[in-house]
Amino acid sequence: RDPAQHHRALAGVQGMSAPLVVVEDRDRVRHVRLNRPDKINALNAGMMTGIAEAVSRADPGRTDLVVLSGEGPRGFCAGADIAEFAQGAAALETQEHALVAMIEAFARTPLPVAVMAHGRALGAGGTLMTLADLVIASDDLSFGFPEIRFGMYPVIVHGALMYKLSEAQSAQLCLSGRTLGAQEAMTLGLVTRIVPRAAFDTEAPEALRFFAERAVALKIGKRAWRQGDAGATLGARVRALAPLMLENFAHPDVQARIATALGPARG
Repeated sequence: RDPAQHHRALAGVQGMSAPLVVVEDRDRVRHVRLNRPDKINALNAGMMTGIAEAVSRADPGRTDLVVLSGEGPRGFCAGADIAEFAQGAAALETQEHALVAMIEAFARTPLPVAVMAHGRALGAGGTLMTLADLVIASDDLSFGFPEIRFGMYPVIVHGALMYKLSEAQSAQLCLSGRTLGAQEAMTLGLVTRIVPRAAFDTEAPEALRFFAERAVALKIGKRAWRQGDAGATLGARVRALAPLMLENFAHPDVQARIATALGPARG
């Protein structure tokens, strides 16, 4: 059986007609594609679990680089699936566990991880971008964490942001809910290279190829980075913060804001 086909079956999360997470191994690169363009690749719990499996089960003996991308013209990932976690505390807890597992997979893998981000990269999508070792972004990138608009402080996101940013920078991104463009994100150290949106489909893979050909250097850099910062404790950090997410969600004001945002579509 083809190993790539095996991994697609393992990590692909089925939608109504197609996998919502597609995993393919080509030329020692594992490509993980979010395939929910009608929802701007919003992540439900199953997709988060699929991403975690795709990252954690990549074989370092056969893989040099893991690459995440998003299908569709509107963006890489609009965040977590609000409609799913708005179903109640149990649904949110399921999503919380899946989010933590996804973050831990990034924290534990010895392989470099790249994200090709275009358009919207918000909430959980912005978290994926933050956790990546390198990010190829389009010049129309919209990066941020809008949870505060619902009266929620994104505590798990805060923990993930501190993988790269200071505590003050992490807090301000979470508190303000503002979105950053590609250049602002690059200034913070969250973007490696910017390419024009009009040429993203050709220039982003070319930029990625440059790094894939230097995978040895990326692996050494990742080891050096982890020895010099708190990356190895990222999983412990987000696990400690996760219960606050449930407490925040249960507040009536949050429930009302989410219900208003979902409108008649809810249910």
